[in-house]
Amino acid sequence: MEIKAFVFRFRNFFIGLVGFVLFSAFSAAFPIYILDEAKNSEAAREMLVSQNYFVPTFNGELRTDKPPLHYFLMMLSYSLFGVGPFAARFFSAVAGAFMLMLITRSVERYLNWHTASIAALVICSSLLFAQEFHLAVPDPFLILFVTASLLYFFDHDQQPSKRKLLLAYSFMGLGLLSKGPIALVIVALTALLYLGVSKKLSWRYLISFYPFLGVLFSLCIAAPWYIGAHVATNGAFTEGFFLDHNLNRFSDQKEGHGGPFILTTAWVLVGLLPFGVWLIPAWFKAFRARWDHDFMRFCFSVGIVIVVFFSFSDTNLPNYPMPAFAFLGVLIADYLVRLQEHTSRKTLQWGLISLIVLGLAAVVGAYFGLKQHPALSDLSYLSFALLPISIGSLALLFRPKGLAPFQFVLTLALNWLLIGWLLWGWVFPTMNAYSPVAKALPLIADKEVVVFKRLDPAFLIQTQRTFDQIGSAEALQNRIAKSPETLILTNTKDTLDLKFLIGHYELILEAPALFEDNSTRIWRVTKEGMQSQ
Repeated sequence: MEIKAFVFRFRNFFIGLVGFVLFSAFSAAFPIYILDEAKNSEAAREMLVSQNYFVPTFNGELRTDKPPLHYFLMMLSYSLFGVGPFAARFFSAVAGAFMLMLITRSVERYLNWHTASIAALVICSSLLFAQEFHLAVPDPFLILFVTASLLYFFDHDQQPSKRKLLLAYSFMGLGLLSKGPIALVIVALTALLYLGVSKKLSWRYLISFYPFLGVLFSLCIAAPWYIGAHVATNGAFTEGFFLDHNLNRFSDQKEGHGGPFILTTAWVLVGLLPFGVWLIPAWFKAFRARWDHDFMRFCFSVGIVIVVFFSFSDTNLPNYPMPAFAFLGVLIADYLVRLQEHTSRKTLQWGLISLIVLGLAAVVGAYFGLKQHPALSDLSYLSFALLPISIGSLALLFRPKGLAPFQFVLTLALNWLLIGWLLWGWVFPTMNAYSPVAKALPLIADKEVVVFKRLDPAFLIQTQRTFDQIGSAEALQNRIAKSPETLILTNTKDTLDLKFLIGHYELILEAPALFEDNSTRIWRVTKEGMQSQ
C-alpha cells in the first residue's frame, strides 16, 4: 500500500517516465533512414561540426526547411551520447513524455483522475502518434509547445494568473522556434474559437490576456535567432523558410503531398487508432452532451481549428494535424468513461469489428506490398507483425460482459503497444538491413566518393560525412580524370544522366530505395576507362 500511495502521489512523474520509455522504445535498434529524419539529424550534426548556430546546412548547403530548436536539442544530445539514432531521437521522446504529463494533469484537474488515466492510455497507444515521438524531426516539439501553450491559456481562462500567461506565451515562443508561425496561428485561432463559442469574446476580456505584450514576448524568444539567420545568410533563410516552406507549402502542393479536403480528417482517424474508431461518436457526444463543460468545449475547439485549418492546406501530411491528437484523445477518453453499462457492449462492438477488418486488410496489404517491392520481396513475412490488430480485437469482442471501461482500454492499448514494439524492435530493423545505405556502406567505407546530381540523404548521417556534389556530366568527367579511384554515388532518375553513366563507367551497385521511387547506384571507372582518361 505504501508503494501504491507513493506512485499515486508522484503520478505525473511516473506517467512521464512511462511515456518516455514507450516513446523511446527501440529508438537505437534501427538506423536513421527515412528522408525527413535523415535531413534533420544531419543538419544538426553539420551545425555541431561547424559551430555555426545561425546557418543550418545539409551536405554543406543552406537548409531553409525548419527553424533551429530541434537542431539545438539534437546537438546537445550528440554531445552527451555521441552521433547516432538514439541521440537524434532522444529529445523527441522527452517531448512526448512532457506532453503526456501536461495533458493528463489538465484532464485530472478539470475532469477526474479516472478519465486522465484512460486518456493517457489512448494517447500512448495511438500508434502513428507514438511513432512521431520516435522520429528525429521538429514535430514532437511543436506538439509539446502548442499543447503546453493552449493548456496554460485555458488555465488562465479558468483562474486568471499572470504566471500562467507568461508560461503560455513562453511556450508559444518556443513553438515559433520549433516549426515557425504555425504555432502562433494554431494557438490564436483556438483561443478565438473557444472564447467565441463560450460567449466570452469581447475586447475587454481579450485585453485581460495581454495579447499584444504576450505576442511581443513570444517574438522576443524566437526573433533573435531568425534575425541572426537572416543576417548570416543575407536573407536567403528568411526567403526560403517563410515564403517557400510556409506560405507556398500551404497554398501549393509540395513534393507531391497533396490530397482532397477530407484527407486531413482521415489522417486524424488513422493516427488515433485503435481508439480513433470511436472518435466520431465521441466528437458528437462532446458536442451534444458535454458542450456545457468548459474543458471539453476547449478540447473540441482545438480539434475543430486544427482539422479545418489543415484541410485547406494544399500540402497534406499525416503529421500536420497531430497537435490536436492529445485533445481529441481526451474526447475519446471521456466518451469511453461515460458509456453506460447496458450500452457499452453494443457501442464498442462495432469499433472492434472495424479494427478486425482493418487489421486483416493491413496484413494483406502489407504482404502484397512487400512482395512487390524490388528490395523487400523476401520480407513479406513481416506483414504478420500486424496480425495482433485483429487477434486482440477479436478477443475483446468476446470479452466477459463485466469488463470495466478501464480494463477494456488497458487491454486494447497493451495490444497496440505490442504491435508498436514488433514494428520498432523487429520489422524496421529487418527492413533497414535492405536499405541502399546498408548495402553501399561496405563499398564506400574509407573511399573517396562524389555525388552526381543527387543522393539518398541517409548516406550523410549514417557515414557522418559530407560529399562533394557535382551537377554536370562534364564536371564529373573532369573530377574523375584527376582522381580515377573516386566512386560515383547517385540516385538520379533522369534517363539522360543514366545513359551517360552507363556509357562511361561501370555499375557496381544498384539498390532500390525502401520508401521512395528511386534507386541508389554506385559507379566506378574501369581499367579501360582509366587509360582513356
